[in-house]
Amino acid sequence: MKRTVFLLALLLVSTLLNSPVFAQSVEKYYSLGELVSLAYQNNPQLKANDKAIQAGFKQIDYLNKDYLPQVFVDLNVSRWDWALPSKQKLLGNSLNDIYAAFRINQLVYDWNKNAIQNEYAFTSVNIDKASGRRLKQSISYSITKSYLEYLKSKRAIQIQQEAISQLKEHLKNAEALYSIGKVSNLDVVKAKVQIEIALDDLAKAKIQLDVQKNNLNYLCGKSMPDSFDVVDNVDGLWKKYSEINYNFAALSSRLISQHPDLENINTQKELRNKEVLLYKADNYPAIYAFGISNVEDGKFPMGNFNWNMGITLSYSLPFFRGANYQDKVEQTELKISALEETENAAVQQLETNVKNNMLKLEDYKTRLSGSSKIVKLAEESLITANLKYNVGNGNSLDVLDAETILTTAKLNYNQIVIDWLIAIAELNYNIGSDDIALTP
Repeated sequence: MKRTVFLLALLLVSTLLNSPVFAQSVEKYYSLGELVSLAYQNNPQLKANDKAIQAGFKQIDYLNKDYLPQVFVDLNVSRWDWALPSKQKLLGNSLNDIYAAFRINQLVYDWNKNAIQNEYAFTSVNIDKASGRRLKQSISYSITKSYLEYLKSKRAIQIQQEAISQLKEHLKNAEALYSIGKVSNLDVVKAKVQIEIALDDLAKAKIQLDVQKNNLNYLCGKSMPDSFDVVDNVDGLWKKYSEINYNFAALSSRLISQHPDLENINTQKELRNKEVLLYKADNYPAIYAFGISNVEDGKFPMGNFNWNMGITLSYSLPFFRGANYQDKVEQTELKISALEETENAAVQQLETNVKNNMLKLEDYKTRLSGSSKIVKLAEESLITANLKYNVGNGNSLDVLDAETILTTAKLNYNQIVIDWLIAIAELNYNIGSDDIALTP
């Protein structure tokens, strides 16, 4: 008896696990923020950028060690065929020559060259950080766009399914009226044809949905399960961003102050200025303190220990080829001028992009108002056409036309809303915002 109960329970659990209802319940739903976070975690370019930043900090660690003393140890063992008198005084009667030296060098002053190199390395890291920021913004925009395109396809499927349901209802009415002789068989055929057309459109919308789903999974590093969906937050996003009034002057100010491309150009100018300082520092002497302890003998253990201390002045005279540092300085100054022109061009292009975004938003908003009215009128038209047809005062063509107009109006309205939100995301991308392209 107990065994029978156990087997029944096991069968019930197995049935539940494999049932469509349970499979649907375990489907993972991702919000826009979660999708962006997944993309950040799995994007190989971001990982490479992080490695480049780490390498930059390693360079800084390397430069910091230039201030530490350098230790040198020399050991040389050799044998002479015969020893010179000067060597005999050190080696005695031995022909073996054993020499050992221990030397310490300490940098005393380098005209701030090492500090400039450190600043240069820090600035190079900032370039990689700015590149990482721009890469994150690009990923955020791409994810947001694919997320919205996915929801556009998903909503289009819902609109097509609603249209098919209404067409099937009309088909039932047409068949009922035909059975009592109030309409011809042509009405039934027209309804069936229209249903087939709608089914074909539905199939196309489903394929487009799968394409957008694959795009999302690819952008997230293929880290999502086969059975996943996204949270539809279009209405919330629309409500939030439709209440915002955009001002070009304010957007341009934000762009100039925060855009990573402009930050990158300014950082490159800073690097070139530090290069000039390094070229000039190369023309100054470096001062080292040193201490040496050495011994030269003919046998182990060795005697004759000696030591000395001193200061070394290292200087390369800037004559002939040594004077080319001035050419390098002039070359770098020309590069700085080129970067300034590049910055002006970048600002002009980005500001133009922002202006175009604002024109798009204005256009979409105007079209959205008209599209909303068309949807309401089309709904009223369909209701009227159905009422007339059902009482025998209308014709099937009026109903089918009204249904087609309503479906087209809903699809247009859906597309304009999504395109408007994509334009908002593009605007945030163009001004260099670090936030997710569209935040709830």
